[in-house]
Amino acid sequence: MYRTPFDHLPVIDPGKPDLRSTRNFILWVGWKQRRIIATGTFFGIINLLCVAIMPGILGRGIQSIADGQEDALYTWVLVALAVGALQAAAGILRHRRAVGSWISAATRLQQLIVRKATDLGADLPRLISTGEVSAINSNDVERVARIYDLIPRLSGGVISFFFVSGILITSSPILGLMVVIGVPALSLVIGPIIKPLQKRESAQRERLSESSSLAADTVAGLRILRGIGGETIFLNRFKDSSQRVRAAAVRTAKMRALLDGLQILLPGTLIVGVIWAGGTLVSQGDLKVGELLAFYGYSSFLMIPLQIVTESAQRLTSGSVAARRVIRLLSVTSMEEFQSSTFPEHFQIIKDEKSGLQIRHGEFLGVVSDNSLTADEIVDRLGGYFDNRHVTVDGRPLADIQEGEIRRAIYAQEKEPSILSGTIRSFFAVPSSGRIGINEALSAASADDILDSLEGDGFDAEIVERGRTLSGGQRQRLALARTLFVDPPVMVLDDPTSAVDAHTEARIAERIRKIRPTHTTVVFTNSPLLLDQCDRVILIGDGKVIAEGTHLQLLSSHANYRSLVVRGE
Repeated sequence: MYRTPFDHLPVIDPGKPDLRSTRNFILWVGWKQRRIIATGTFFGIINLLCVAIMPGILGRGIQSIADGQEDALYTWVLVALAVGALQAAAGILRHRRAVGSWISAATRLQQLIVRKATDLGADLPRLISTGEVSAINSNDVERVARIYDLIPRLSGGVISFFFVSGILITSSPILGLMVVIGVPALSLVIGPIIKPLQKRESAQRERLSESSSLAADTVAGLRILRGIGGETIFLNRFKDSSQRVRAAAVRTAKMRALLDGLQILLPGTLIVGVIWAGGTLVSQGDLKVGELLAFYGYSSFLMIPLQIVTESAQRLTSGSVAARRVIRLLSVTSMEEFQSSTFPEHFQIIKDEKSGLQIRHGEFLGVVSDNSLTADEIVDRLGGYFDNRHVTVDGRPLADIQEGEIRRAIYAQEKEPSILSGTIRSFFAVPSSGRIGINEALSAASADDILDSLEGDGFDAEIVERGRTLSGGQRQRLALARTLFVDPPVMVLDDPTSAVDAHTEARIAERIRKIRPTHTTVVFTNSPLLLDQCDRVILIGDGKVIAEGTHLQLLSSHANYRSLVVRGE
């Protein structure tokens, strides 16, 4: 069976990268795909050697015309056709391997980044900015991977350079030395430009990362910015950041333009010198016309290795800058490694220090807030997703508890939970206590009817992408059923019935209480039907606890509470 260079992707295990240095990391990635690079290098050498000998073949053919040897001309034409066919075949195979090595490297790097992001979990945005992660995954990975698709060409270029150099010196020492010395000299002229270019590219990447982070943060906090009237301030910040990116890009482009210009000017100057010197030797009878043509072809050919070396230097420069950024991401250590505390099974009090909210073990607690953004922030803190150093468990900061322990003990369901495509069975394929079955969870969330509305039979019914065929209430109930199925010790719900009708809401409120008699349940809601089932209700105003009691007690004693929860007033 025919195999392509891409059959092994994605790899089962991307491996453990060598992060000791940029050089070690680049070599490690290359070693992981050494076979495809080796075959590509072989074909690259064959391809450029064919290109290298073609000027000599053409020179011999033209010289046979000058000497009146027609039979020899036909022979050299056939040789040229055969070499051309071999060159084309080797070029195609080289290109396939080069692209394969590039894609293989990019895939491996992306798998490493995804694995690291998975390991870090909620720690990721706290340890490295979202914009930087995005820039690394979208740009830096490709820059590093591009190093490896150049190796076959570079290997062929270096070997063919020495091969042609030998031919030139043997044929005409004067012209041969002129070309052999001239080409490396051009590289020495171009060399000093590489390091400043590297610095400018590095600065450009840093500015771009900063701008991406600012953009991501602005979009993520747009709702808050609108609430405080900060859109203009952050827009001006982004404009300033964009201008810094533009200025850095212009400085880099100027250096690149200089390098590209020298790549055209210097080789052209060398070829003109070779033709002038060769013409002089022909006029003196020391060189044949066919040999001069061959020298011209060889001189032009040697520009190819020079361009390949220059391109390699550019790619290695940008790839090294990008590799350092990838290494920085892969070297980030999870906060969990510095956390030793476990979540206590029988805690007494969970407290949000910022708001003063206290949650007692085993209670069904209702929370009413005068600001939905405040409620969202508290839910995020309680779930360990944001600013969790302000949350304590029996006096210990939640941030000191292992990430895995927090995920096991506290499940915070967001206001608009994600509904992924797949079957109902796969939707409930999540870690759970095993105490509550799927049918029981669906019933408690009044979601039994959803199965009938989906295509498929029972748990094999299909949910389309993002649950777009479901109503808002159906999505809420289905997500609630999954949360109940997980059955965490502490369940935090953010407005779980906002899109549900009153009759269904009443059933859900009663069933949640029954299905979790000894577990801790916290519901952020303004629904009187849910609040009436709660053991205790807390009212939050201006971000602080201002009252607490039962639903009925607060209705009769607190006007602000009454205005928030009594519908129609």
